[in-house]
This record gives sequence, structure tokens and C-alpha cells, in this order.
Amino acid sequence: MKTVLDEARALAQHAPQVLPTPHERPPMQPSLLEELTPVPNPYPIKSEIEYPEVWRLCEQARELAWNPAVIDFSDLREAELPAEVREAGAEWWSLRAWMEHGAIPYGTERLRDAVFAHQPFEIKQHIVNFIAEELRHHEASFLVARGLAGYQDEPRADYFKAVIPRFHDERDEKAMSFFAGLAVNTLFEQLSGELLQARYENARYKSIRTACQLILRDEARHIQFGRIIMRRFFSELSADDRRLLGEKVAKKLRGSLLNGVYAVVNLPADERARAGRNRALAAEHGLGATHPDQEIAIIRRALEQIRSDVAPYGVEIPEVPEVDRAAVAMH
Repeated sequence: MKTVLDEARALAQHAPQVLPTPHERPPMQPSLLEELTPVPNPYPIKSEIEYPEVWRLCEQARELAWNPAVIDFSDLREAELPAEVREAGAEWWSLRAWMEHGAIPYGTERLRDAVFAHQPFEIKQHIVNFIAEELRHHEASFLVARGLAGYQDEPRADYFKAVIPRFHDERDEKAMSFFAGLAVNTLFEQLSGELLQARYENARYKSIRTACQLILRDEARHIQFGRIIMRRFFSELSADDRRLLGEKVAKKLRGSLLNGVYAVVNLPADERARAGRNRALAAEHGLGATHPDQEIAIIRRALEQIRSDVAPYGVEIPEVPEVDRAAVAMH
């Protein structure tokens, strides 16, 4: 039987390998590690609870977790609705699903920021909960659409295909401090919550009312998180952050959310007519939508409340002409 030593002796009897001289060798390639972008240091990883109010929201998220898949949507499938109404409702709830899904990349960016800025455990946990909840809202929305006429994977209107990706522009958030960037999103949670409340009140079908009610319950925690941020951190914001925060709210409302999600006011004329008609059909048949003629008034009331909430901290939200001038025109 050959041993390892016998094999080593046999190898030693072969002519030695001639290695190339340094001049003959090919240039060395940098190692994989040298090519990678340096990873930020995650340490220290904090575990002590610094903000008990935020941790209570995390505990509530666990206690109040829900599953969209257990909602019975048979009332939608069995409803006697004209085909065009079903199509209108499916488009509306698909749009809601796309927008809920749009919160997920936002949340993952904030989670990465929180990890490498060494934020307390409960801040990171809340953002993880936010991501999971937005995915849940997305699922509930596409299940409503599926119960009506089928969920749409992407917009059928070319306009929406062009405009929705713009919602994911992170440049403004990246220009602000961590908590200022979080605050922008939580202020819009308050706005969207007011609109969803109206859509809940519009819904005539139990499945849609249940979905809206459960989504609103999650949104209430997101709004409460925003109020905690205001109380704890707004007094520490720099003058630039306060200015940016107000400008970002106005910019996002005008450039994104009045473009079909919160209202149809800033859509091109032909798309405004088409989308507005479909939204009106969904609202008139109690499918959990808002009528286009009602949306600006709801947004105006919510925006006035937000301005009142942030004013004590020296944050001013500039004029939003489509909303503010509409209010003047009504008086």
C-alpha cells in the first residue's frame, strides 16, 4: 500500500518546475477585496432602548399583525358590476398597489442609513416593520384588484409608466439629515391617511372596508412615529434641513402625488380625463375610491393640518398652487 510519504517521494523525483522570472510573469490582478467598495463599519450595534415610545410602536406592530390573504374577497367576485366598472376598480387598486410597493425601496434605503449611522435598535426595528407593512398593503391592494377584474402588473397608460419611476428619486432625502428625511415620508403618511379614510367611507363591500381599515391601523402607527420624530428631533434640525423639509413636501406633492395618486389634477389633459372618469366610476360604485372632485378638498385640509403641526418647529411648507389656489377660488 502506498503511503502519502511514498507519493511525495515519487513527485520529488520529477524534474523541478521552472518558474518564470519576475520579468516574464504576467502582471498580478488586484484581489477581489481590493476591487470592492469599502463597507461601512456597522459597529457599535446598539441594543439599549433609547426611545421607549418608538419601541411601544414596535410592540404594537407585532400584536396587530394581519394577513391580507385571509380576507374573503368573494363579495367582489360575486358582485353584479358592469365590466367597465370592474376594469376601473381594478386599475385604481392596481395603482394603489404600485404606490404601496414604491415605499419599499424608500424603506430599505432608510434601513441601510439607520444601520450604518448606528441608530438605536428600535429605530431600525420600526423601519423593518414599515417595510413589512407596506408589502402587506401592497398585497391587500392587488388582492382587491384581482377580485374585481385582475391585478395589473404595470400601468396600461404610457404616462404612468413614465412618471411612477420618478417617485423613487432619493436625491432630496440624501441631501437631508436622517431624521429630516424620515419626517418627509411620515408627513405624507398623514396625507395619505386622510385620503384612505375617505376611501374607507366610500367602500360598500366588506372585503374592501376590511382592507382599508387594517391598512389605516398600520398607517396610524407610521403617523405616530412621525409625531415622535417631530417632538424629539425637529428642534435640533439645522436651518437648511428645515427649509429643505418644507420644500421637499411641496415638491413631492406637486411633482409626484398630484400626478394621479393623490389626485389627477396634474395629469396631461387626455390622461386626466381618462383616469378621472375611471376613478369616478370606482367611487360611484363604492369600490373604495375618491371622486376626483373631492380629492383636492381632502388634501387641502390635511395640508393645513400638517402646516399647523410643523410651524412651531420653524418648518414652513411653501405654496402648492394646485391646492392652495383652489382653496382661494372656492371662497
